[in-house]
Amino acid sequence: MTDIFDTIKDIALNTAKKADMGYKASMLKLSVAALNKMLESQYRELGTAVYKMCRNEETASKEASEKIAALTVQIDGTRKRIAVLERRIEYILGLVRCPDCGNTVKMKNAYCSACGRKLAAEEEDVFENENQMSIPKEDV
Repeated sequence: MTDIFDTIKDIALNTAKKADMGYKASMLKLSVAALNKMLESQYRELGTAVYKMCRNEETASKEASEKIAALTVQIDGTRKRIAVLERRIEYILGLVRCPDCGNTVKMKNAYCSACGRKLAAEEEDVFENENQMSIPKEDV
């Protein structure tokens, strides 16, 4: 009888763990969507600045160049934040990317299902620390 209760307990714990992982992945996906929206806005602003510079509508070309440089840095930062969140989502879902072809495969796979490359043994990831899973308010 104790074995049945232990089995039920294990099933309940595994179900709760999977639900928690799904919740975390969903929250990160929402953050990625918000960052993608911000990225679109940054690209529009960059395009407007480049257009104005090309049309000589801005009085000082140096100011336009500085604005474009600043927007480029912002865009690069946003893209990096998106990449980090996407890696966190993959980690939560138990996925890794093949270093050769970029295909997403399960962590437990020994070989890539797309290109056949032997994958490294499961390594400790930087996202194991629960504190690193939190998302800064500016990302949301």
